[in-house]
Amino acid sequence: MDIRIICIGDELLSGDTLNTNLLYIGGKLAQAGLRVTEELCVPDDEALLMKALQDCSKADAVLLVGGLGPTKDDLTRPIAAAFLKRPLHINQDIRNGIAAYLGQRACVMPPEALDIQAQIPEGAIILHNTNGTAPGLMMQENSTLWFLMPGPPREMKPMFDQQILPKIINAGKPEWDEKSMRIAGIGESTVETIVRNTLGTLKDALHLAYCIKNDNVMFRIAKRHEDNSIDLEGAFAKVAKAFGSHLIPQNCCSTVEYLGIILKARGKTLSTAESCTGGGIAAAITDIPGSSEWFTGSFVTYANEWKIKQLGVSPATLDKYGAVSEQTVSQMLDGLLERGGADFGMAVSGIAGPGGGTPDKPVGTVYVGIAGKGWQLIRRMYFHGLRETVRMRTANAGVNMLIDKILTMEN
Repeated sequence: MDIRIICIGDELLSGDTLNTNLLYIGGKLAQAGLRVTEELCVPDDEALLMKALQDCSKADAVLLVGGLGPTKDDLTRPIAAAFLKRPLHINQDIRNGIAAYLGQRACVMPPEALDIQAQIPEGAIILHNTNGTAPGLMMQENSTLWFLMPGPPREMKPMFDQQILPKIINAGKPEWDEKSMRIAGIGESTVETIVRNTLGTLKDALHLAYCIKNDNVMFRIAKRHEDNSIDLEGAFAKVAKAFGSHLIPQNCCSTVEYLGIILKARGKTLSTAESCTGGGIAAAITDIPGSSEWFTGSFVTYANEWKIKQLGVSPATLDKYGAVSEQTVSQMLDGLLERGGADFGMAVSGIAGPGGGTPDKPVGTVYVGIAGKGWQLIRRMYFHGLRETVRMRTANAGVNMLIDKILTMEN
């Protein structure tokens, strides 16, 4: 099935807004065994949008995302109607529904703003928007299905899931059967090596794809839908077994969430002491709903004075070895477990850059430590990249170290 996506908006091309809608739609279609053939991203420009519609006019399905708002630069609705030669009419029921959704805000809006979003191309099927004002639209012209969706993800996602994806699936047939897994604590190239060694010659009959997803590697394995000679489930199970404890459960999207599951299942808690990450580890943890069941809190001891006052790090240690050292992180862990009262502790200190490096400790040098009752594990690491990359990889390293340690202690 030939599926094209057109994402509309100046903000997508200026860098003001990250295009997460494409990521979401592409992932959902892939889960259904369908692939996006092409994606176009165009600004709020009449001529360029018209050209994009023309370029996609032979596809089986075209999804237009964005540009359905109430302002004059929201061009998707009128341009699509003009391209498909369908006059626009104000739908009074839609207009009333938008006014009811806005409540008191509708009283101060210009009447034409309500009129713009209530315009419906002749013959279009209305896709109701329960999370915003702009309705979605579906039209069929010859053999092509056209879908118009609002741009805000909180409006687009439920509309796509509930009203659009089922229609696309019914209109076509899956081209691929595929399964995916997430792997923590192993680099992308190592993941590929393990996969290829595990599958042997079977790898040549499968489609394999690898992608770094924040703090883990996503691996996708697929076969042609009509090829019944390949046991996809068996191949998937074989690869999953090869990764052992590095395999993130299917219901997890991140290693932080995986760590939370491990700790919660064992009735254990964690606290953190952060220097170079500036609370980034705690932020990632508290992004997980329910993390209060296993995360007690964090000491963000960025300055040396706070390492001394809050964690009891010795001034002599800082003077002799520096803040970025195994000795300092060791004392940070001691103070963390003593003051935080958690079962496990995680402490980090490093040079995230762009300045502050020395020949002995260049930018990207970090010490990552974890500890529990009666033990500590501290590693010196070096991460290439910009400041935010070093900070992110430091946080990921700590989480992966603790996962591996907990699971190893039990074996």
